[in-house]
Amino acid sequence: MRFKLRQMEVFRAVMLTGSINAAAKMLYVSQPAVSKLVSHTETTLGLRLFERTKGRLIPTAEAQALFREVEQVYQSALRVDEFARALALGPSSLLRVACSPSLATTIVAPAIVELKRRLPGLRVDWHTTLMAEMPMEVLSKTVDLAVTSMPIEHEHLEVVPFMRGRMVCALPSGHPLASQERIALADLQSEPMILFRRDIPFGTVIVRACQHADVDLTSVVDVTHADQALALVRGGLGLAIVDEFAAQGADCAVRPLVENLEMTATFVYSKFSAPPQSATLLMEAIYGRAVQLGRQQGQGPDIT
Repeated sequence: MRFKLRQMEVFRAVMLTGSINAAAKMLYVSQPAVSKLVSHTETTLGLRLFERTKGRLIPTAEAQALFREVEQVYQSALRVDEFARALALGPSSLLRVACSPSLATTIVAPAIVELKRRLPGLRVDWHTTLMAEMPMEVLSKTVDLAVTSMPIEHEHLEVVPFMRGRMVCALPSGHPLASQERIALADLQSEPMILFRRDIPFGTVIVRACQHADVDLTSVVDVTHADQALALVRGGLGLAIVDEFAAQGADCAVRPLVENLEMTATFVYSKFSAPPQSATLLMEAIYGRAVQLGRQQGQGPDIT
C-alpha cells in the first residue's frame, strides 16, 4: 500500500489546519517530522499535493479530491474504534438504529429517551437515512434495527408493521386553500408544489394517487426529506404533500387530503439473527408511542 494510514493522518491534519506547524501541534509531533512525511507522501504518490506560499500550504485540486476520500476512511476508522470500545464494555452496550427522517422527531426520539432512562449505560448510535439504504445497513450489521415510514420488501429481512399513518397537505399560513377542512388532489393541480422525488417510496405513492385521480401536479422543487419540503412551504415557495408525523408541529397550515394516501411504518431487522434485547426494548417504546397517538398497528413487538 503506497498511501499508508499514518500518511493519511498527517495529510488530513495539514488539510484541516493549513500549515505544517499547526498540523504538528494537532498530532503532538515535531514540525520536521510532519514536513518530511508530507514530502515523502508527495514523492510516493507522484502527486503535487500542496503549493508553498508564504509559509502556508495551499492544497492543489488533487489534494482536495484526495482529502474527500481520506475523510471517509478516517470517519470509518472512528466508527470501528467506537465499536471496539463498545465490545470491550459488553456485547449489549451499544445499540445502532437507523430510521426514516419523518419518524425521527415525533416517534423515535421520545422512544430513545425512554430507553435511555431504562438503560442509562446503553450507548445509542442513531441516524436517519433513506429507505433505499436500509437493507444493506441491516444485512451488513451496520445497524441492529431500522424503523421505516413505509414497508421494505426484502427476502432476508423481517418487516414488522407497527403504525399506520396518512399523507397530508402542508401549505403556507394564509393560503386560500387553508380555509378548507380537507383538500383534494384536484385542488392542487394549479398550485406550485414541492414534491418528493419519484424514485423514493413517498414520491411513488403520490404519483400513483395522482394517476388514479387523473391529476397532474407541477413540481417547482423535488426533495428527498419532508423537512426540506416543509421549510420551502414555510418560505412561501409552494405547497407539499408529506406524512402526518413529519407535519406535526410544522409552522404552516396542515390539512388532511380527501384521497386516502396511507402509509405503514415498520420495524426492520435481519432474518439471520435476532435483534439484541436493547433493540426489542426500543421497539416496545416506539410501539407505545404509536399507541399514544392512536395509530398503532398489530400487537406490537414480542419482548418475551
